Parts: sequence; structure tokens; C-alpha cells
Amino acid sequence: MNRPVAIERRRLLARSLAIAGSSLLGLSAGVRSAAAQKSSKASLLYQDHPHEGKRCGECKYFGPGSDASGAGACALVEGPVQPDGWCMAFSPRQ
Repeated sequence: MNRPVAIERRRLLARSLAIAGSSLLGLSAGVRSAAAQKSSKASLLYQDHPHEGKRCGECKYFGPGSDASGAGACALVEGPVQPDGWCMAFSPRQ
């Protein structure tokens, strides 16, 4: 008599995990689409100098520029970004 209950628990657990997984996939898609839209420098507290040793040139979102100014581009911040700058979205390259 315990066997049917165990099967039902397994089925319930499997369905719960499937629902949770699909919810997380939907959430990650929303995060990616939000990241596709760049934010203003002010909203991410961007500054042209490092913060606690962290700098844009070491961030995974930074791409070096091709002009003589040394400024690059960020996948998250609007406008030119200095390699020695920093913002709240800083995430070190791995």
C-alpha cells in the first residue's frame, strides 16, 4: 500500500521540478532581453576611474575601441566607456 504513495510523490516532485525549470528558463530569457537594452551611465553610477581595484578594461561586458581616444564600448552602458572606468554592472572576465 505504500508503493502507490511513493510513486505519486515521485510524480509530484518530477512535475514540480519541470515547472520550476521552465520558470527559470523564462526568467533568464527576460534577463537577456533586459540586458540587450543599454542603460545610462548615471543609472549604473558609471565613473571614469577605477573602484576598489575594479575597472572596465577587466569586465566581461567591455570591448576595446578602435579610435585613438582609448575609449571602448560596453554591452550594458550607453556611450563610450573608459578602460579605467567602473560601474555597478562590473563583472570580471572568467
